[in-house]
Amino acid sequence: MKNKHPIDRLITGMNRVDFVVMVIAQLLLAAMVVITFVSVLGRTFLHVSVPDDLLFQEMLMVAVVFLPLSYVQSIGGHLEVTVLSDQFSKRVQTTLISLGLVLALMIFSWMAYLSLRQAIESYSIGEVAYGSVLYIPEWPAKALIPIGLAWWSLRILLQIIFTRARPSQAQNELRQALDSSVSHNN
Repeated sequence: MKNKHPIDRLITGMNRVDFVVMVIAQLLLAAMVVITFVSVLGRTFLHVSVPDDLLFQEMLMVAVVFLPLSYVQSIGGHLEVTVLSDQFSKRVQTTLISLGLVLALMIFSWMAYLSLRQAIESYSIGEVAYGSVLYIPEWPAKALIPIGLAWWSLRILLQIIFTRARPSQAQNELRQALDSSVSHNN
């Protein structure tokens, strides 16, 4: 096997973690569906639902939303409006992307810090979800927010420092074209 550049190994390692995190998020999404299904069946046939089903849904939704953020960043899947920037030279476009990444890093790493403080406070006071029949603690869901944001911030930092970690423009446009053709065929 050919020796890879350390940066390529780092990117590959992050991609592997992203894959595992995506599988976890998909399983949690499936769990949300199962909880809903069982709760609806229970309400329909037994006149009783899964206790705290909506709270479980809310907490699982946090994982489904925040954990995959780094993966979405790695494939260039976040929303971009390029009507104006497409008119600029490649060099200006790259500069704008870099500035956007720096701004994103500042915002999302600050959000990770603030949400970490909230998660720690929730844990330290033993906060329980409002209206919970089963006394579900809130800190696990609150802890997923800074984890997802910090991992995303690390991906953004990697893309700022090493442009090879950024998804290629052609890769993004091809993915968008394929997604567009699939949606038109349905």
